[in-house]
Amino acid sequence: MRFPGSAFFSRRAGALVSAALAFALLMAGGEVVLRSQLQDRMSKRHIETLSYATTLRVRMERELNALLYLSSGLSAYLVVRNNSMQASEIQDILAVLHRSNRHVRSFGVAVGYRVLYVYPVQGNERAIGMHYPDQPTQWPVIQKIAQTGLSALAGPTRLVQGGQGLLYRMPLMLQGRYWGLLTTVIDSDSLFQSVQAESEDERFEFAIRGRDAQGLSGDAVWGSLALFEQPDALVQEVDVPGGRWAIAVRPRVADDTRGLRAWLRAASVASGLLVATMLYMLIRNRGLMAHRAMYDGLTGLPNRRLFEDRAEMAFSRQQRQPGQLCALLFLDLDDFKRVNDQHGHKAGDAVLMAAARRALAAVRQNDTVARWGGDEIIVLLEQISRDMLETIAQRLRSSIQEAVEFEGRTLQVGVSIGVAIYPEDGADLDQLLHAADGQMYGDKTTRKSGLSRPAPLAE
Repeated sequence: MRFPGSAFFSRRAGALVSAALAFALLMAGGEVVLRSQLQDRMSKRHIETLSYATTLRVRMERELNALLYLSSGLSAYLVVRNNSMQASEIQDILAVLHRSNRHVRSFGVAVGYRVLYVYPVQGNERAIGMHYPDQPTQWPVIQKIAQTGLSALAGPTRLVQGGQGLLYRMPLMLQGRYWGLLTTVIDSDSLFQSVQAESEDERFEFAIRGRDAQGLSGDAVWGSLALFEQPDALVQEVDVPGGRWAIAVRPRVADDTRGLRAWLRAASVASGLLVATMLYMLIRNRGLMAHRAMYDGLTGLPNRRLFEDRAEMAFSRQQRQPGQLCALLFLDLDDFKRVNDQHGHKAGDAVLMAAARRALAAVRQNDTVARWGGDEIIVLLEQISRDMLETIAQRLRSSIQEAVEFEGRTLQVGVSIGVAIYPEDGADLDQLLHAADGQMYGDKTTRKSGLSRPAPLAE
């Protein structure tokens, strides 16, 4: 028997179910939109912060480079004139250079380990005649500079004249041996205030750490170290003579996404799970896309795009420290096509992955190993001696040529290597690649002639 109103209640129940389903779908759709807006807002903020941090880093490097080039020119002059310098001539030159850069507080020139020349003299009288071995706080650093021939940036430290100063010490080398030391005292307050004024943006605040070029482990250089502990701070490192500085940048505006997050937390479990899954997939896919844009999918090595960026940075660093070699190795696997033809592409992939792992193990931690294409691997080496360059090249060759076990088969390839040194063999990456490629083919020809041919493939 049907009770009166049963159809009404049935239709009402159907309407409620339909409304509930519609509400659930709308909630799910709304969460997707809100999640997307939240992600876009966070991405936009991150991009803006990254842009400001990059601008800040570039301007900081520009100001430092201007000071370092000034010191480099003066050091070259002092070395050339080492036997014919006169006190009045040096004082005149120091005066001209002192006026040419507003951030320089003073210059000091030591012959051997004794300071003989200072400009300006006023306020620096106590420095004249100072013997570095008698200065226990300064001598270890200066001794290291004299032994290595590498410049170093120390400080900032409080100056007796007042204010904060950076000490840029450059060894004066004569025929490869230590002759003296040039110290440039940089007004760090003036330097950082200039960078801050030029990069002024009320939306951001920044701080620098890395006293005595100690990077993220160093004390404050400018601003507050507390900024580095903020979760929304973006940190970038800057190369300086003798080490690194770290710059932290953080938006001043408070996080305005709290309301959205609270609303999302109040959403239903079912719709929250749906949106969380979609967001996870979106973020993961974006991350994969970003990774694939910079890294080779098979070997996991940096690809051409990332290698070119690292090479340009390495060349810039080498220009600031011309005494250090920067080299490029171009590796081509011999008989790799034969592996593919006889054993299949999976075997070829196994050989490539093994070559990538072995190449990474054969170089130093800060060196860059990239896949250039096909069976070609390229290696970027910084701050390396010619002896170490030869050692690494031989280590790469012997390691990569070792047999590879794959599905019960033993595979083996040789490797031809070409070497090019920046800037001796080329003023840019294209020229270096051309030079290294030519050497590599010369090495391949020699190896194919029978002088150094790898063992044949095992069948």
